[in-house]
Amino acid sequence: MGRTLTTFTQLVWQEIESLRRYRRALRQEDQQALDTLFAAARRHSSAGAYLARETPFEIMLLSMLIEQQKQLVALTRKVADLETRVPADPPARVAS
Repeated sequence: MGRTLTTFTQLVWQEIESLRRYRRALRQEDQQALDTLFAAARRHSSAGAYLARETPFEIMLLSMLIEQQKQLVALTRKVADLETRVPADPPARVAS
């Protein structure tokens, strides 16, 4: 007996495939950015499998947002760390 329901992972791949022409119309740098977002969506497929949705696009978007938020938090922490290491106002130069 085979599976009767499409897995969430398969639905994600189908959704990505449906956007193939859109991706192809983008500039190369934008294609790479979109590929990164699709990878984020695929990374969260196991969580998306818990929902019974016919189309996974909403969950894909949430997954992409989660990854973007994680990157934003990481970058914010790095900036804050750098700001504590570097003085806010560098000492004035003395003219020679």
